[in-house]
Amino acid sequence: MWLRRNQADLKTILIVDDSSIMRQSLRDAIQRRPGFRVCGEAENGREGIEMAVQLRPDLILLDLSMPVMNGLQAAGEVQRLLPHVPILLFTTFCNSIVERAALAQGVTAVKSKSDSLESLFEKMHELTEAV
Repeated sequence: MWLRRNQADLKTILIVDDSSIMRQSLRDAIQRRPGFRVCGEAENGREGIEMAVQLRPDLILLDLSMPVMNGLQAAGEVQRLLPHVPILLFTTFCNSIVERAALAQGVTAVKSKSDSLESLFEKMHELTEAV
């Protein structure tokens, strides 16, 4: 017997990335993954904060380098407004300096865009199960 998972059981993900191609790729990959659904997308940190407050996602997938407001600035504000929402910084610029700065701003975890999608999904599961 095949059971369709109830939409309410799915963990909601907010994608914040200035690249429309990256947002679409992540959205498509997440939507095919059991247990997750994309609740919104934003193209900069300021828009991401507004959407996070409005949508109250289970996880925010956040890019570092964006116009208007970068990921570190946005993470600090989201952490202040929604301290219970985990933030996964998903960036090309992944090194120990960025990771320390991100964690200091309230980012829960950091993943490199060069890592496998499987690795990203494992971290997403880990962070949303703790919620």
